[in-house]
Amino acid sequence: MLLGSLFITYYVGAAVYLIFLLVLKREGVVLRFLILLSCPFIGIFLMYAMTKKVYSKDELPDWLLRREQYDDFVLKTPDIEEETNIIPFNDALILNDNKTKRKMLIDLLKGEFLQHVGALELALQSDDSETSHYAATAVQQAKSDLLKDMRKLEGQLANNNDVFLLEAYRDLIKHYIRIEFLDERTRRKYTHKYIQTIDQILEHSPANGAKNYLEKIEAGLYLAEYHMALETAEQLLSLFPEEEDAYFAVMNVHFTMKNKTEFQRMITQLRATDIKLSPDKLNQLRFWLQGEKK
Repeated sequence: MLLGSLFITYYVGAAVYLIFLLVLKREGVVLRFLILLSCPFIGIFLMYAMTKKVYSKDELPDWLLRREQYDDFVLKTPDIEEETNIIPFNDALILNDNKTKRKMLIDLLKGEFLQHVGALELALQSDDSETSHYAATAVQQAKSDLLKDMRKLEGQLANNNDVFLLEAYRDLIKHYIRIEFLDERTRRKYTHKYIQTIDQILEHSPANGAKNYLEKIEAGLYLAEYHMALETAEQLLSLFPEEEDAYFAVMNVHFTMKNKTEFQRMITQLRATDIKLSPDKLNQLRFWLQGEKK
């Protein structure tokens, strides 16, 4: 009686399973029917084995699915915007084709391209004439706009020597100096003007941040006005004796002037402080010390 109930349950389950396969229009229904009919109970295990080994036309094994996803990722068309965000613009200009270079350069020119002067310089040297033309046009337009803005601020500063106006004027001059196509005479002229503007800012607030002192020192070194650069660096150190930038500013001037004794004195003075040098400054110091040995 129990055995009969088991057989009835088995065949009812087999019938439901076969109806399910027919509804899904799966292949091999007849074969499965014969297996289930001729091999009661054992047919369940045979069906399970067949399901594990055979894939339908709509299914793929995991390894093949992973391979298809990988191939699709490799072969898909590159997203220019995504690539530009991931790799530096300078590298992107070198690695991509001319059409992509132009697209990227146009996108750059729509934004704050003065923050990417190095990229513009690279674009100017591009072997693609259209890319270099875009860059040259952008540089000329930028120069024109900067000069116009500087003239406007100069008029305002003639009547109001406000520190915020001076800082805006300083930044405009800095951008203008960085733009290409400036001859050496013009670059030096605007560097002097840049230093004069920084001096006016420092008259308003001599202890308000170290940035202006560092910028003035860099400009002084460019003009080879070492006395002024050293004097400014020493002022910076007196105002910010706990800042590593102040010590390195003085050392930078002495290293440039090849004042070995004063350079070593500043290293000794720095070691006597509690300042913990950043990795960048440690690398800079190693570079200087190697240069001193040569």
